[in-house]
Amino acid sequence: MSTVAPENSPSGSFPSLENLLLHCPEEGTVILRSQDCYKFRVPKLYIINSSPILRDEILISPNPQSGVSAISTRPGVEWSTDTANVHQVVHLSVNSTILISLLSYIFPIPPILPSTTEQIMELLSVAQMYKMDVILTHIRNHIAQQQPPLIRKENAFSVYALAQKYGLRKETLQAARCILGFSYLTIKALAEEDLLGLMPCAFLHELWKYDQRFQSILRSDVEEFKSSSRFEELAIVKDSSCISLTDSGIPYWLDSYLFVQGYINISRFLDFNNFHSEYEDHYKGRYARMFEECSYCSELSEDLYEFWDALTAVVQGSMAKVTFLHIAGSGDGPDRGAQAESDIVLGVEGTRPENDFQARETRVPPNYSDMPNADIVLQSSDLVNFGVHRSVLITSSPFFRDMFSLPQPLNGVASDGPPVVPVSEDAEVLNSLISMLYPVPPELPHSSDSILALLAATDKYDMGAVQSFIRAEVNRKELLSPTDSGGVFKMYAIAYNKRLVPEMETAARLSLDYPLTFESIGEALRLFDDRALHGLVDFRQRCLHDLSSRLKSFVSGPKKIWIGCRTIDGRPCLPQWLFDVSHSWQSQCESGLGFYNAVPKYVQVYDNFLRALQKHVDESDCHFCLKVYTLKGEDYCKEMEQVLEQPRNVPPPSFGGVPGD
Repeated sequence: MSTVAPENSPSGSFPSLENLLLHCPEEGTVILRSQDCYKFRVPKLYIINSSPILRDEILISPNPQSGVSAISTRPGVEWSTDTANVHQVVHLSVNSTILISLLSYIFPIPPILPSTTEQIMELLSVAQMYKMDVILTHIRNHIAQQQPPLIRKENAFSVYALAQKYGLRKETLQAARCILGFSYLTIKALAEEDLLGLMPCAFLHELWKYDQRFQSILRSDVEEFKSSSRFEELAIVKDSSCISLTDSGIPYWLDSYLFVQGYINISRFLDFNNFHSEYEDHYKGRYARMFEECSYCSELSEDLYEFWDALTAVVQGSMAKVTFLHIAGSGDGPDRGAQAESDIVLGVEGTRPENDFQARETRVPPNYSDMPNADIVLQSSDLVNFGVHRSVLITSSPFFRDMFSLPQPLNGVASDGPPVVPVSEDAEVLNSLISMLYPVPPELPHSSDSILALLAATDKYDMGAVQSFIRAEVNRKELLSPTDSGGVFKMYAIAYNKRLVPEMETAARLSLDYPLTFESIGEALRLFDDRALHGLVDFRQRCLHDLSSRLKSFVSGPKKIWIGCRTIDGRPCLPQWLFDVSHSWQSQCESGLGFYNAVPKYVQVYDNFLRALQKHVDESDCHFCLKVYTLKGEDYCKEMEQVLEQPRNVPPPSFGGVPGD
């Protein structure tokens, strides 16, 4: 094998070729040309045997006589006459670093694994793209021998993102399983670990779906395991004389280990040290406030391994039931359809994946597609023509005014008709937009998505007056007022992507009425830009921090109206009942529970306040607190309402990452 560098070498260091110097006769060779213009003259036989894609590229190409230059009808293949011998040249969309590594696995020489994780993922992707099944297995076997392993705790998230990006099913699954072994998949936890920006939210959504399906399967399998004869025969369970047994005769500590408050924590099932620690806490009397040693269980240390092996088999069986499914997708190049980023989704073996989005609503036939005496045609993205007047567009839009002032011809001409200008809006949105430009009844779209697309169109075409009118109508008719969490988060994602500031801010504030969790966002997470999700997390954190600070100042502030209640007992200005209520409010803000619940509103807090007061009066017969509430409660609660509403006015998320910009 020989290599020829380009006349203008690419920037950066070129990998060493010492291990790739292979005797290569002139006859029976082909030149592989990398994306950065390096040429590799290699034995043709190796290439056509390693890849059916490249075999077709090479063999279908015509074979010109020596000294004659020809261009193949196959794209990416040509013939070189740089020397006395003619060489076929195959252009590959692979850079030289990856191509050198790939060739090292094709030829009988020491393999060269790229130095970075992303390059390794790209190498696997290229081998997969050209259907080099044997070579792909060779590369993966070589990777499996590396130390430290390619996929490990500290890089599992980045490997997962890269594997999704390059369409690598096996590596995506391995990384997902690794992630489940050490991480809680919640938005709050990922934000605290600064992991939200590592991947597109569509990939994050698939990871969450994988986690949910796996948790469901594992819970069912563990329940089945607990009721199986295999479980009953385990020494740690069989005829147990543990000091604390459940109704079904299982040691209480073991049952709690399997289900923590009804929830399975997979990371506990992958760490034997954690299991052994729980066992030790139990028999030494440190478990769950039971300060009594269990002499029976202290004799079972050798039997722990038997139980652990059985549990591990259950976990592995559950993992095997959750797999990745390929769905149809578009792409470019050989077999790109199987490689596209959107092609890999997580599913349960034996099931079909759920539809990601609901079917689009039936399009309303356009009413304004043929204005009288039209002199120009706007063609929608779904190929519906709208005949309109150039003068109307110029008057309404500086964008169209500037476009029509250019000397270049328009994109197309309709048969025996006016020029055609293709636009990116669909027929429903374009019909609504045109209705705003003429003295006709304005038509607003039927769906929230289309209303946002209409507002984005007015922004793109610089139709400020039209946009203001649409917003006024939308607000008057409350057309952008989603009533569920999915609608709110979807509105936020679309408005953020289309850079519609008022709608994005409105949706961000509405999102405070719902938990900020994967469950609450649902399928809308696919629409999120990673910066949009990060901005929403930051917005909620600032709201909760502001609310906690204001509550603390409010309940312990200068007002001393509750002094006189006999339950104050040294607590500054606060009766016991009010201290308990205020402490629960602040704990929800400071502990992060505000991510798993709606941010408290006045109505909720006021209800808790009244319930606590009523209970206190009934149980303590406290006429003092009842009198204070009767005389001063109205003013006190008005001030409480102001305190609880002000945090919702903190600067909303922004497009540049700085709040309020």
